[in-house]
Amino acid sequence: MEELLLMKDMTDSQKMIFQAEMTKAHKDRNVALLLNFFFGGFGAPHFCLNKTGRGLLYLLFCWTLIPDIVAFFELFFIMKRTDEYNRQKAREVAQNMKML
Repeated sequence: MEELLLMKDMTDSQKMIFQAEMTKAHKDRNVALLLNFFFGGFGAPHFCLNKTGRGLLYLLFCWTLIPDIVAFFELFFIMKRTDEYNRQKAREVAQNMKML
């Protein structure tokens, strides 16, 4: 829905470029959920959402099982984080389109 609002002032060619860029950058909520469920203790969903620092922190401490415990609680928030990532990425791409 927000993507439609971002595209309203764009030309047809800008809309096509915006949609192509968003197709590449969009992260699937279900993939993030599965990554968190199976590999959350290793930081996989954070790498998926371009949070490399957090992912490395999980990877560094994976032997302590603390990231596994935190990943369990993150199961309840990962879909919201994925949606926030997609909205932020849409805003960035739209901003780049306006600069062209």
